[in-house]
Parts: sequence; C-alpha cells; structure tokens
Amino acid sequence: MDTEVSLLNLTECFDPLHAKATPGCKLLDSFPDHISFHPCNCSSLRDCKSHLQSLDYLCLEASSSPFTLVVVTDTSVIPSRHMQAVSAAYLWNLGQQVSSFKALAGRTTALDAELFAIRLSIAKATSMAIECIILITDLLESARQAVDPSVHPGQAHSLAVCSALRLFFSQGYGYRIDFWNCPSRAE
Repeated sequence: MDTEVSLLNLTECFDPLHAKATPGCKLLDSFPDHISFHPCNCSSLRDCKSHLQSLDYLCLEASSSPFTLVVVTDTSVIPSRHMQAVSAAYLWNLGQQVSSFKALAGRTTALDAELFAIRLSIAKATSMAIECIILITDLLESARQAVDPSVHPGQAHSLAVCSALRLFFSQGYGYRIDFWNCPSRAE
C-alpha cells in the first residue's frame, strides 16, 4: 500500500528523444578531450594512497592558478523516509573559498543527491572567469551520469550540466573539467 501512495507522488520527467541525447550530439561525443575521469582504486591501499597524493598535488598546484577552480561536492542522505537528503558544494580559487551552498535534494538516493550537487556546482563554476574545473566527489558514478544526457533517473540534472559545459567548452580548447574520485573516508 505504501508503494502505491509513493508512486502517485513521482514527478520526474524523462525525455528519451532530447536532441542532446542523440548519438553524435552528446557532450562526450563533441568534447571528448575536455572531460576526464580519475577513479580511485580503493581495493588497493597503495593505489588509493597514490591517487590521493596526486589529488593533493593537483589541488596545491590549482591554488596558484587564477583560471582553475576546485569544487568539492558531498551529500548527506539519511535512511529515514521522512528526512530529505542535503547536497553541498564548496568552490575554491587561489586557495580561498569563493562560494559554497547547501540545498535540500528531497527524499532521494545518494547518487541522485550527488548529481544534484554536481549540477548546482557546475552551474556556478561555469559562470565564473575560469578555464579549468577540478571537481572532487566521492561518487564518481554521479559525475559520469552528469555528462550523460541519456534516459536515467536525474536526466534533467544531466541535461542542465551538459548545456552549461557545452557553453563553457565552446570558449576555447583549453577549457576542461576533471572529475576526481575521493573516498569519503580519505583524510
């Protein structure tokens, strides 16, 4: 009975025929050299440590570039069905926090809440005078979904991200975004 009541409240829309979701027109088809993903192999302590050292070095290097923005996203999802998830992001430029936000994401999964945080942070980041975005997340799958406009839960977020990044990348060849995975338990 509880499921029937919940199904009546679902409002997410899907667009299987959206122009940005057709083969050859997707963001990854148009700008493959502008997007990169850096997963962390958490099953190997040595690989994980090496990955985190690379990320530390990258953030240190980014703190001296006025054209690089470091974005850290995270979410808090409480298993209770009566509580909403919270999406948050912090944006850093030249070693200083330049913006942050926290927003209610609704009663959703961690993956969808993280996708929402990525959407909001990319919208803010692409409006700034930068050329490189380093986005750090503990759910790299959400980052992959963010640049995939095909039909999936959260497609509206992905379409918004793809639109913002398409305009951002169109400004020049050097404009890019690097998605880095950082495990939640990392220090």
